Amino acid sequence: MEVVFAVISIVLLVLYFREHSRNKKMESDYKYINARLLDITNDDESNYILVPSDRKVVKETAEEINNLLEKFYGRQIEYNRSQKTILQIVTNISHDLRTPITVLRGYIEMLYLQSQKEELSPVMRTTIEKMQSNSGELVHSVNNLFDMAKIQSGDMALNIQKVNLTQVCHEIILEFYDLLERENFQVEVDIEDQPLYANVDTEAVRRILKNLIDNAIKYGCAGKFLGISLYERSGYSYIAVEDHGAGITEQDKEHIFTRAYTADRKKGNGLGLAISQGLASSMGGSISVSSIPREKTVFTVRLQS
Repeated sequence: MEVVFAVISIVLLVLYFREHSRNKKMESDYKYINARLLDITNDDESNYILVPSDRKVVKETAEEINNLLEKFYGRQIEYNRSQKTILQIVTNISHDLRTPITVLRGYIEMLYLQSQKEELSPVMRTTIEKMQSNSGELVHSVNNLFDMAKIQSGDMALNIQKVNLTQVCHEIILEFYDLLERENFQVEVDIEDQPLYANVDTEAVRRILKNLIDNAIKYGCAGKFLGISLYERSGYSYIAVEDHGAGITEQDKEHIFTRAYTADRKKGNGLGLAISQGLASSMGGSISVSSIPREKTVFTVRLQS
């Protein structure tokens, strides 16, 4: 009887260790699958899961995951192809519209200047002034669409060179001086006289600063404050634009640099910040935002020194 009990015990122990070994192997296989999924998630290239296992359930799991990955990669290719097509269409349309709209803008400008010299009815004068204002916004919007399409497609040509940011910042501030004075803005400039250089495209930096300052005036008008600072830290140059307006909510901050997104659609087409971020990224930099609603909002441009 004792012999039988001993044999049974040995058999049970063997079965236990065998099952334990299988479970450990299965656990190892699934850990490998999880690790591969993490690698695939963080990798831009197309990859699949290869599981060196003889367990049917593990193989089936890997096969189903690979089938899902195959469908995902296929749809990703289709999406990228459609995005390129859309960008090309937007570029072509914007390019075709620029010339006639610019010509129209020129005629309206001539009409506006002539209207200032003649006696017109209030209705006619108001109509011409609205035409002049709206035509300017139309030209600006078409140019933004054209630039956004070029940035997204990688066709934006930049001339990266050593640029004196101190000089560029002072020049941009002077361009806004009359408007800021007319709107009774308090302006604080924290820029040292000594030159601070960065490897950037001059016109791209000017475009970014103009967009950020225009944005601060437009959305921060309630605070009547504009602050601009320039400094260097850890091999990067930083330009900060501050306003004391209504601020940006946490929800809006997540999407503020997304094209066509704007917290207040009555005040713009949402391309300004997206273009600015795209230009900064093309130069190896970035733009970040911090905001305390109804206290202060700061957009910070980081550029490679």
